[in-house]
Amino acid sequence: MYTLFIDTHDKDVLIILYKNGKIISKEDVFSSNQHSEITLPLIEKIFVDNGLDVKDLNDVIVVNGPGSFTGVRLAVTIAKTMAYALNIPIRVVDSLIIKSLMVDGKKKVVAIEDRNGAYVGTFDGNNLAVGNYEYLNKKDYLQYKESNNVIVDVDIDYEKIYEYVKKGEAINPHAVKPLYVKGISALNGR
Repeated sequence: MYTLFIDTHDKDVLIILYKNGKIISKEDVFSSNQHSEITLPLIEKIFVDNGLDVKDLNDVIVVNGPGSFTGVRLAVTIAKTMAYALNIPIRVVDSLIIKSLMVDGKKKVVAIEDRNGAYVGTFDGNNLAVGNYEYLNKKDYLQYKESNNVIVDVDIDYEKIYEYVKKGEAINPHAVKPLYVKGISALNGR
């Protein structure tokens, strides 16, 4: 069983091909804001390098944000299109839960920093979100970091992510939506 993992929420374009839950191919390329030019050729490369056709794919996992507005939309659009066209399941995972899964503790505060601030999420020991994710501007984020143990850099075990995501339900491709935390924060006056 082949699963494609697509993540374009940050500066890198990450494409992983799993076979029965084990990584058989991984492409991780720094994009420098060229996600739309890099992503589809990387997906094609993974299939060619492994002697597979896209029709061999059994399901898709996509990171739906938060992160780069354009990057998140790109990954979600590609994953939805593939799932719909191939009539295969699609599963979604967000970038903050990915970090939370890599950290032990009863309370975990994880962040994805960008040049203007950070996306922040708090999780309990079972990796359930405590409250809503939020985007903090640089000034507010620096103050927040002073009073919270914020985890930014983690080593990610993508086979562990696969196991976590596969426990969840597949989603109708039409129901998959990008996670735009900045927009939510803006509406709440932040």
